[in-house]
Amino acid sequence: MDTLIEGLENNEDIASQRLQEILDKNRDKRIVVLGTTCTGKSTLTRKISNARDMDEEVFPLLTKEEADYVCQTPWTPEIGETMERLVREKVKAEAGKPLFGTVLVDCDLVIYLKISDELLRQRTVLRNSSLEDAKNMQKAIEEEIQNSDVSAIEFAVG
Repeated sequence: MDTLIEGLENNEDIASQRLQEILDKNRDKRIVVLGTTCTGKSTLTRKISNARDMDEEVFPLLTKEEADYVCQTPWTPEIGETMERLVREKVKAEAGKPLFGTVLVDCDLVIYLKISDELLRQRTVLRNSSLEDAKNMQKAIEEEIQNSDVSAIEFAVG
């Protein structure tokens, strides 16, 4: 992973401005912003121009059975593989429209929302989410980025 760590501070406005600057510099590229649950993807999506939420793009296209399967807990690698397949089949990255989510789709640049274990623990507690599921998803995302040939930027959360 190419590493350029940009500080994502507690101030959401500063964080979104910094991320917007990176996106603006790369607006000619198909960008995917990846992070595990509780990294601030949804918050950033609301503040970034032309941002698209991967879940909002894919879930309307899933059957009830597909949606029920990928939403079950605890998260497992099999669930992750199914979700990845469905997203790759149904969602495409587009230049100038950054796609925020958990699945690496065909793109020119990945921005990885890197979060500390302590902050992830705090946020999963606040959201009543599973830290174990979040860590499993985080590990899968990091491995996928490392195994890809896509340029990546780490954007530190917290």
